[in-house]
Amino acid sequence: MRLRSRFSERRQGSSAVSTVLTLTSLVDLFTNLVLFLLYNFSGDASAIPSAERMKLPESLAELMPHTTLTIMITQTDIAVDGRKVAEIGMILREDDLLIPALKKEMDYAAERGKYFANAGTGKPFEGRVTILGDRQIPFRLLEKVMYTCSQSEFSQIDLAVIQKEST
Repeated sequence: MRLRSRFSERRQGSSAVSTVLTLTSLVDLFTNLVLFLLYNFSGDASAIPSAERMKLPESLAELMPHTTLTIMITQTDIAVDGRKVAEIGMILREDDLLIPALKKEMDYAAERGKYFANAGTGKPFEGRVTILGDRQIPFRLLEKVMYTCSQSEFSQIDLAVIQKEST
């Protein structure tokens, strides 16, 4: 009898240890998952990237911006989500409204947005883009960027401005 009680004690002890190890692994896994989700979804829609040399126009608009694809137009180049796509000098020399390098990047972003919308993220592809343009850029350049966006399935275009105090 004594032999059986030792085996049963060992079995009980080992199952308790394996359960604790399994729970510890699951807690670690869920902690990592929660931290990952917090990191990815903690972005504030009002936190729009800016460049040091860029001055946005002022407006009395009170609508808060959505979290979208961002096109930044500075005095020297155009960037999509922080990646330089084209140089302003070359774009202004051409007569065509379409900017090929920007269109290529926007088409890629549209494909990616549709893929994630179809993958079950619950967020449909809206074709929304926010343009941050320095207040000194020529209207012809802004027109070209907006035209290129509309040709790449981004028809909902928001222009970022600095909200000024109403008097």
